[in-house]
Amino acid sequence: MNHEPTYFEILLTKLAFRLYGKPVYKAFADCIPINGGEKVLDFGCGMGTVAYYVAKRLANGQLTCLDISRRWMDVCRKTLKSYDNITYLQAEFPKLPENSFDVVYCHFVLHDISKADLETLFPALIKSVKPDGLFIFCEPLKEADKLKFIKLLSEQSALRLKDSRITDVPLMGNSLISIYKKETKKYDHYELR
Repeated sequence: MNHEPTYFEILLTKLAFRLYGKPVYKAFADCIPINGGEKVLDFGCGMGTVAYYVAKRLANGQLTCLDISRRWMDVCRKTLKSYDNITYLQAEFPKLPENSFDVVYCHFVLHDISKADLETLFPALIKSVKPDGLFIFCEPLKEADKLKFIKLLSEQSALRLKDSRITDVPLMGNSLISIYKKETKKYDHYELR
């Protein structure tokens, strides 16, 4: 399976970044609760559209940009050339070290991954999040079936939903932004009265 974008797709993404950078990519980056010293993973970074805004906020932190595509990684390096706090990783199913990231985020990536691949990839991705760390994603609402599956995988991975909201993303339509926290331990459920 070819995971490389066409040059036309790259051109369209560059154009969208120039025209809609702040209302699309910066708006999502601003939803990511970071203080500046965290280790953050951009899973499926593409050309670095969100990473461009996240890297600015990580004055004392480290950003890892990961993508399956060599072409996207080449473009990402150019987009982020002025930052020195970035590590680049090209891999299909990366072996990420466990408990290594304070925040892992995905922007319009998970809906493009098959359910079978998500079943393998998702647990490994969540294992890379530190205890009490965050997993954040933005996905199109029109992908309701995939969103239900992602929610199920999240619950199976001991993630607790912290915040979720629907937003209108220019060019992409209504989208769901969800922030999950990785639990350090499972809690018994008690009924409050």
